[in-house]
Amino acid sequence: EYGNVQVDNDLSSATCPRLFAAGDVIGRPFLASTGVAQGLRAIDRIDKLLQLEAGVDASATMPFPVPAMAKAFGATFDAGIANQEYPVGVWTSPEVAWFGLSINQAKSRNIPAIEGIALYKESLRGVVFSPDGLLKLVAHENTHEIIGVHIVGTDACEIIHYGMELVRAKRTLSDVIEATYSAVTFHELYQIAARACLDQEGARLRRRAAGAAWAASQQELRADELA
Repeated sequence: EYGNVQVDNDLSSATCPRLFAAGDVIGRPFLASTGVAQGLRAIDRIDKLLQLEAGVDASATMPFPVPAMAKAFGATFDAGIANQEYPVGVWTSPEVAWFGLSINQAKSRNIPAIEGIALYKESLRGVVFSPDGLLKLVAHENTHEIIGVHIVGTDACEIIHYGMELVRAKRTLSDVIEATYSAVTFHELYQIAARACLDQEGARLRRRAAGAAWAASQQELRADELA
């Protein structure tokens, strides 16, 4: 479909079970790291298949060394929702990165979800170095477990990995709010977004205030330049 090899949960071709595929040929996100993980997962499945055909007890042999990320595919791998399996980064300007579910994906799976947004200009590092951007957290409405992270802005492809670990470790909004982060870092955005999930109206007011303060500061700079 669309020039890509269609695979099942074991990275085996849907039309030819003895054909395995990984990497760019099965579609997005076209990243070297995910292609390697998929390849290792496919090799692991091929190894088990050959042992089965040879009548070898796979449980009694040395297991193939498959990294944790490759194991993550398992029975949950789906090329159509691959962003739930590994972080995706787009090295554009600004950078874009995400991991886990969006709020629409969560609701389509009947998962009650909430989201919180943090503007880069709400954080100290953003104000000083890079004000344009945002980080969004998606969390379960009842348990407050974080199920998705989405970032647009400077270093998005770097700081998404912290979000990935929050999702994989089933951390909650409270875990993020109560943590202490080193200043001046973009990780402060995670706390701002976590608080926004729990206080939507207050978050909107804070974003509006941050935007107004930034606009005022830029006007002052322009005035100084013209003086």
